[in-house]
Amino acid sequence: MHNSLIPNLMADDVNETALFYQNILGFSLIVGVADFEKEMEDGNIVMELKKGQKLDWVNMKMKPKDPASEEFMFQSRKSLEHDVPALEGVSIGASQTLYLRSKDVDAHFASIKDKVEVIQEPITRFYGMREWYFKDINGYILCYGQELAND
Repeated sequence: MHNSLIPNLMADDVNETALFYQNILGFSLIVGVADFEKEMEDGNIVMELKKGQKLDWVNMKMKPKDPASEEFMFQSRKSLEHDVPALEGVSIGASQTLYLRSKDVDAHFASIKDKVEVIQEPITRFYGMREWYFKDINGYILCYGQELAND
């Protein structure tokens, strides 16, 4: 039985990715690991992001206290290729979109449109959703969608 899905996405620079998700998209750092090989050594567990630090992995969440909130993990290429050898040499990015729910797509779009690569401006779909798409700094495509009220 499943109770959540948390994508673990490859990133060339985990720290820059985490800072993008924190500063542009409003996510919070839950925890990070500087170097998986150092395991639980002093200073290896990171609880605050700083420009220029090296990280192997982070867990980011939109609303840390909400168990149903959007959540992502980002792992360095070297570390992820070590953990899952089948991923060695794969391109970062994917043939998928990561879909997140929003309460106000238009306000969200207006607040970050100049800070991201917009793929699709907000559009109302026939299936009752208003959506917009953009790329993150790794090339992953995210969609924010808002369910429209039924008249």
